[in-house]
Amino acid sequence: MPSKRYFYLTNIPDLDAEIINAECLALTGSAPDSHGLAVSLACTDVRRGAYVRSCAELLFEGGSISDICAKIRAADLYADDFRVSVVKLPRNLEVNSLRIAHELGAEIGGRPDLDRPRVKFLTVIKGEKILFGKLLSESDGRWVAHNSRPHVTSSSLPTRLARAIVNLTASLGDRILDPCCGTGTIILEAAQMGMIAVGYDINVRMVGATRKNLDHYGLSAEVCLGDARQISGRFDAVITDFPYGIGLAKDPTVDREILRRIRQLAPRAAFVHTRDLSSELVDIGYFIERVVPVRKHTMVRKIFIASTRNDPGWG
Repeated sequence: MPSKRYFYLTNIPDLDAEIINAECLALTGSAPDSHGLAVSLACTDVRRGAYVRSCAELLFEGGSISDICAKIRAADLYADDFRVSVVKLPRNLEVNSLRIAHELGAEIGGRPDLDRPRVKFLTVIKGEKILFGKLLSESDGRWVAHNSRPHVTSSSLPTRLARAIVNLTASLGDRILDPCCGTGTIILEAAQMGMIAVGYDINVRMVGATRKNLDHYGLSAEVCLGDARQISGRFDAVITDFPYGIGLAKDPTVDREILRRIRQLAPRAAFVHTRDLSSELVDIGYFIERVVPVRKHTMVRKIFIASTRNDPGWG
């Protein structure tokens, strides 16, 4: 019996192609094509997705709408309170989405409900290829609300990017540490996704800002005043955006001391910096799994996804 397959829709890869591809790979095991479509054997709940928008179980595929209609009839597909949605790839594809949705819906047994469907069927039309499936999950988009957090700095990570970085590094239920938490963008996203989040910052104002941001959204996390070079404990992942604002001293020695300390705290890590940390990470014993560049105007942030997988006794 053939294995079930699932298809995912992401944002269309453009200027953010690297981070979109990386998140899709991390969550689904497959990279999206140039139109933002990925097909995988893995079934993933994408409510936590930043750039991965939806997951559907692939029920039928064919080369025409009539092919899909015939397969729906043959399978005697039935659902009450359903709706059929159509996605065109590319979006300017000249097909009548409403007509196609009506044709497919007419073949499904049961009662449609376009306003409050309990079951959603998703049809993707991509040239000569048509995928028809049952929608399983969609991104909750809660990172959008965090754009309005009361405390932010000019160098704070965008909330969508922060959510994607957490998805690249951690799993639901993990205990994660941000040792340079700033105003808490990473902490907010991790806490909202249900992870156990712990943040540290050496600046008392940043600690206060993170706590106020968490309170604003009714989220809980442990936030402490402390030097990242002196943190102790055990975590599943460390995720941090190194300070690099205009008013901050740029001292690579401090960065290296922080990295050496972090190396003892968790087997997985994500580091965000404007400079190349590759040689330093390798020198202290990290295995670099991926480097993802993210552009913002003239600045390029680099996300280093690293692990201690070559050292089972990482602690």
